[in-house]
Amino acid sequence: MKLALGTAQFGLNYGVSNAVGKVSDHQLQQILQVAAAAGITLLDTAQAYGDAESRLGMMSTEHFQVISKLAPGITAATAQATVYQSLQQLKQPRLYGLMLHRTQDYSPELWQELQFMQSTGLIGKLGISVYTPEELDAWYAHDPLPLLVQLPANLLDQRFLRSGWLDRLKDAECEIHVRSVFLQGLLLMPPEQRPHRFSRFNAQFNSFDTLAQQYGRLNLALAIQYAMPQIDRFVIGCCSAAEISDIVKACQQAPILNTSELALLMSDDIQLLNPALWGQL
Repeated sequence: MKLALGTAQFGLNYGVSNAVGKVSDHQLQQILQVAAAAGITLLDTAQAYGDAESRLGMMSTEHFQVISKLAPGITAATAQATVYQSLQQLKQPRLYGLMLHRTQDYSPELWQELQFMQSTGLIGKLGISVYTPEELDAWYAHDPLPLLVQLPANLLDQRFLRSGWLDRLKDAECEIHVRSVFLQGLLLMPPEQRPHRFSRFNAQFNSFDTLAQQYGRLNLALAIQYAMPQIDRFVIGCCSAAEISDIVKACQQAPILNTSELALLMSDDIQLLNPALWGQL
């Protein structure tokens, strides 16, 4: 199963399409049960996801491996204490992977500290979370590529595919994880339900909306798994057990899009592709 379960909704009111807020304890336990039964084995969390780590630690997560991300602003002096805190909150003996949430927090001293913790067995793979292909260019200029990289991609956001970085990462034997598969749920919303501030992008949504009439929105969004075969895990978020169940089923029904269809769906508008900029709309 190439899916990994994202956990931002477990600790934050996350997602433009999220109308229910943080997931309740009951729903969280149900989500984990459905995910485990479907063969999902990896949880993706972060120190910046509110109380997601501690809530996961109160649930039955023995069937899962866990990746976490260091809080923005992390330093070498505080790294060890924060990693131990995450392990304690998660009630995990080790992390499958640990990533810098922002590459700008990198320093040789911090990376050496993380490598030391890795050598003790507390951390499996060290990695980075990036937002643009240019960040990978900058990283590669001063350090070898890490064994784990998380990046944003969806049928509209094909920047890393078009840049050639997906192939370069695979050639370097990096494990690649993709987030923002549904663009915070925006791709799953029919046109009449999208917030008005996104109306300026109607022309860019037109191709997706047209194909969605043929395949269904969820099925179409998950066509990314065939468009980007280099990806090892697609991190998906949900707010209910029914949603995760629908996503798992839709993975089996996703269409294989041809090159011209993918080209029609692609957008270069960074204001649409980067949710951090949506507050400016």
